[in-house]
Amino acid sequence: MDERGVQPTRRQRGIDAVLIATSLFFTLVTVLGADAYPSIADWYWPVDVALAVLSAASVWWGRRHPLLVGALLVIPGTLAITASVAVLVGVYRLGSLVRPPVSAAFVAAHILLALPYHGVAPVADTTWLSWLIFIPTVYLLSWSLGLLARARRQVIEGLRQAALADRQRYESQLATLRRDERERIAREMHDVLAHRISLLSVHAGALEFRTAPASSEGTRPVSLAEVHGAAVVIRENAHLAVEDLRELLLVLREDDGAVEELGATRRQVRLDDVHGLVAEARRAGQQVSIVVDPTATTGPRASVQRTAYRIVQEGLTNARKHAPRSPVAVAIRAHGDRLLVEVRNPVAIGLTSSEIPGVGSGIAGLAERVRIDGGLLSHGLRDGVFALAGDLPIGDP
Repeated sequence: MDERGVQPTRRQRGIDAVLIATSLFFTLVTVLGADAYPSIADWYWPVDVALAVLSAASVWWGRRHPLLVGALLVIPGTLAITASVAVLVGVYRLGSLVRPPVSAAFVAAHILLALPYHGVAPVADTTWLSWLIFIPTVYLLSWSLGLLARARRQVIEGLRQAALADRQRYESQLATLRRDERERIAREMHDVLAHRISLLSVHAGALEFRTAPASSEGTRPVSLAEVHGAAVVIRENAHLAVEDLRELLLVLREDDGAVEELGATRRQVRLDDVHGLVAEARRAGQQVSIVVDPTATTGPRASVQRTAYRIVQEGLTNARKHAPRSPVAVAIRAHGDRLLVEVRNPVAIGLTSSEIPGVGSGIAGLAERVRIDGGLLSHGLRDGVFALAGDLPIGDP
C-alpha cells in the first residue's frame, strides 16, 4: 500500500523536519568547505545554495507527491553539489512510494545527469573512475533502501489484511455458533413449553368435565380436595409455562450476551430426569409405565441423553393430546453400541396415522435432532398402537 495522497502523521512530519534540517546542515558544511571545490566559481555558489534550499523544502511534500518531487530533484541533482542529501532523500522516496519500473527510470535519469558534473566542476582529489563508481553506488543504495521500505510496508499490510480476514472469519463462525446455540435453546424451550401447555390442557379439560352439570348424574361428585389439587397443578404449570415463554422470547431477541448467559446457566436434562418427567405425567392423570435399562443412563454422551429425553417428552405430550385416557409405555434400553428409546400408546379404534392431529412439526424437529446425533427416528400406527421410537448411537456417530 502506497502512502501517496495520505495525510502524513505527526511522526512522519517529525522525520521530514529532521531530514530538512540535515539537508540544510549539509549545505552549510559544503559552503564552509568551499575550498574542496575550487572549480566552482564564486558567483555560482548562491545559485547552488538556492537550489539546495528548494530541494530541502521539497522533502516536506515528498510523501504525498513522490514522483513529481523526484522528477524535479533531477535539476538540483545535476547542477547543485550542496543539494546532495535532499536529492538522495527524493530518490529514496521514489523507491519507497512509486512502482519499481517507474522509479527505476527516474533513478537512471538521476544517475546519467549527475555523472557529467565532475567534468564541469571536478571535486578535488577525485578521479573519474572514483566518480563513476561513487555516484551510481550512492543513488542505487538510496533507491534500494526505498525498495526495502516499500517491501516491508507491503508485508505488514498483507499481514494486517490477513489478520483482518481471520478476524472476520472468526466473527462469522462465532455468529454461526451463536445462531446455532440460539436455535438449539429455542427448540428446547419449544418442547418444554408444549409439554407444560399440554399438562394445563389435560387438567383444565378434566376439571371442566368433572364439574359440568350434566356429569353429576353419571359420575362421582368432585371433592374440594380434587378441585384444589387440579387448581394447584394448573397454577404451577401456568407459572412454569410463563417462565419458559419468557426464556423463549429472550432467546429470540438479538441479545447474544443474554442468550449465552441463559445457555450457560440453564441446566441440561439427562436420561435420569426421565423419571421426573414420568412422575409429572402421572400427576396429570396419565397412566405411564416405564422400563429403563440401568446401563442405558450412564454410557451415552450428554447430547444423546438430551435427545432421548426429548423423545420421551414428545411421546408423552402426543399421547396426552391425542389419546388422553390411553396407557403409555416407555422403554429405554441399550443394545450393543445403540440406545433404543420407545414410547407406545393405544389409540382410538379405527384411527389411522393420517388422522392423528398435530403429529407434524414436533416430530419433524425431533427427527432433525436425532439425525444430528447420528440416529434414526421412526413413528407410526400399527395394530391400533402408536409408537415413537429412536435409535441413537451411544458413542460418537
